[in-house]
Amino acid sequence: MPRILPVPLGTANTYIVSEGPASILIDAGFPRQGRKFFTTLSKQGMDPARISLIVITHVHYDHVGNLREIRDACRCPVAVPAGEADWLRRGAVVFPAGVHPVGRALIGAGRLLSRVLPGFVRFDPVEADVLVDGELSLDPFGMAGRIVMTPGHTAGSLSVLLDDGNAFVGDLAFNVLPCGGGPIMPPFADDPAALKQSWAALGRLGARTIWPGHGRPFSAHRLRSQA
Repeated sequence: MPRILPVPLGTANTYIVSEGPASILIDAGFPRQGRKFFTTLSKQGMDPARISLIVITHVHYDHVGNLREIRDACRCPVAVPAGEADWLRRGAVVFPAGVHPVGRALIGAGRLLSRVLPGFVRFDPVEADVLVDGELSLDPFGMAGRIVMTPGHTAGSLSVLLDDGNAFVGDLAFNVLPCGGGPIMPPFADDPAALKQSWAALGRLGARTIWPGHGRPFSAHRLRSQA
């Protein structure tokens, strides 16, 4: 079975998934957390060169903040949503829409912060290697699974779905409140209706455990019950 190593970088989760000699990395965390990432790898006795692919679920700064530093160490390809590759190439900071008043207030604060302290939310540009606009098998990278399109948070958002039912969904869902009883609807999404359709699609594709970009893993049953 694959080994899953969550590596929180700032407020966002990254995940190293290993199966036999192969490993992939999902997302690259909040900016300025590269040292923590490499310290974690060192403690695990893991060589960065073992990572064969980096999958970016969506190009928001808290998910690509350390991408260039990690990619340069791993020397592996980077896969991103095709429609967001230009954001990554330009280092463009893009904010999603808020789905409720608190979410909209937070996004407004983020936009203001990006203007007042632009260095706080910036990330280094990266040229992607693999542009994903449909299902993509992970077999060539030594992993039993696939990348699937799960739009909603952004139009191009991706998830990584392993054959054993583990699904890494970026900001398609949140699970940040204590005791796991809070809402899984993220506070930010460009298209909440499409997001719920993606929840249902993951259930049909056999997702069993959801690993979100923020918070703790939870049963895919919660997606199916709230879709």
